[in-house]
Amino acid sequence: MLVIGCFAASVEAAYPLMAGEERLGTVSTVKQGADILVSLQDMASLLGLGTAVKGDTLAVTSNRSKAQFVSGASAAWLDVELVPLAAPCVEWKGRWLLDGRSALKMFTLLLNRSGRQVQLSFGPEEPDGTAPPPVAEVAPSPVADKPSPPAKVEVTTPAPVVDVAPPATPVPVTAAAKDRPVLKGIRWGEEGGKLRAVMDCEGEEAPEVQRGSDGVRIYFSSGQWPVPGTPSPYGDVKVNAMHFGDRILVEFISSIPVHEVMTLESPKRLVIDFMRPGGVSAPRPVKPSPGKPVLPSVPPGRGPSGGRPIVVIDPGHGGKDPGAVGNGIREKDLNLAVSKRLAARLKELGIDARLTRDTDVYLTLRRRTEIANEMNAELFVSVHGNALPPGRSATGMEIYIMALPTDKDAMELARLENREIGNNGGDAAKAADQRTQMLLNILGNMQQNAKISESTGFAEYLFKSGNAGGIKMRRVAQAPFFVLRGAAMPSVLIELGFITDKNEAKLLADGVYQAKMANSLAKGIQDYLKNH
Repeated sequence: MLVIGCFAASVEAAYPLMAGEERLGTVSTVKQGADILVSLQDMASLLGLGTAVKGDTLAVTSNRSKAQFVSGASAAWLDVELVPLAAPCVEWKGRWLLDGRSALKMFTLLLNRSGRQVQLSFGPEEPDGTAPPPVAEVAPSPVADKPSPPAKVEVTTPAPVVDVAPPATPVPVTAAAKDRPVLKGIRWGEEGGKLRAVMDCEGEEAPEVQRGSDGVRIYFSSGQWPVPGTPSPYGDVKVNAMHFGDRILVEFISSIPVHEVMTLESPKRLVIDFMRPGGVSAPRPVKPSPGKPVLPSVPPGRGPSGGRPIVVIDPGHGGKDPGAVGNGIREKDLNLAVSKRLAARLKELGIDARLTRDTDVYLTLRRRTEIANEMNAELFVSVHGNALPPGRSATGMEIYIMALPTDKDAMELARLENREIGNNGGDAAKAADQRTQMLLNILGNMQQNAKISESTGFAEYLFKSGNAGGIKMRRVAQAPFFVLRGAAMPSVLIELGFITDKNEAKLLADGVYQAKMANSLAKGIQDYLKNH
């Protein structure tokens, strides 16, 4: 767990939590250097939400929706989606603390998802006009990415609009900031496989653009609020608008690739093109109009592999990396044998299955997903064998997705799999463990965010098919596996079984049982592709 140091003073601040113009009550805070952290339990209580703590996770529920905050993680769960946070969540003496901006964002999203449309904010001053009381100083701790104080933070989800709405109330712009980028609104357009978002703006300076693998974030100095043209009218591109201080952040989260981001002049606008599978075209300037933008025609793209879906099967380990060893089985050999059977069965079903390796060779973890991306695969499946230390025993197949860890066993398994050359000590193992921790900290900012729901659905298809095929299925779980880090498509890691269990090792070594596993997994892949 990530914890913070001891208080140097006992006095803490209490900021008023506002729902629109209504003052709900006060939320306690602590100060850590320049960081102001707010109490998640206080916010949940004021909003009438349930809370429960299990291990290093705080769950907050609203009707059927749930937000989960993991101590030390810079991403949180909203049902099955990962939401990035400005800084890691902190657990301190039973209290769960988060930077104010992220807390407002998470609670607003949770309430909106459960049918409560609200605009939450923290009051910058007490009702009598005096400044809030000083907050307690806290000893330094490893909290990353300093967030802004919680005052004047708003998150909103306005009613759906396609064209630019009538002018909304502008955020004031000072004379000193007249040349800074000002957002006027968002327009949307679609043609063929291309989807375009056009942000009309003013000011000599260009807005700050942060392009990540999961989408695009744009920062404006000011602009219309609420932002005209939000939320997105398209399901595969979501947009969140956040207003803090005088700045506006527009965040596009996309399940389809970002094709182009460009700034155009006369009039000034920022254009983002998203490309759905099957369509490619060179971006062209959008002519401003009061109606829906007309996009250039997009020629039909060629489907991969002559129209057949490509599935990349990755036999884990190989070459100098044997993986786990137990009961006469080397994991790398088991992985390759089952992967070959799986690929052969998929080809019989009309699916273009390709292997990252078909011999006993070593591949880096990064190279494995690079292969899948280069092949424009529909799915990525990494095949492994499981193991437990002496004195512990378990059996059954496990299916993992790339996400925050389900439990300590899942976390430990990820640490082992992320060690590329099978050493249990030394500098290589330490570097791998540091990389695993890095994955925990950046989960909210990677492309897997957009694919987390699809990967979960894919894993459930495989689990159901395994059960139907007579395979002992242990669970679907989640952990930060580096081999899934760069996949641009739904991806899973399969642990076939425990080679450290004597009875299960006999099954795993048997060719008939290997074929049974391969056939069951192939059926799950086929069923998923038919329905997606």
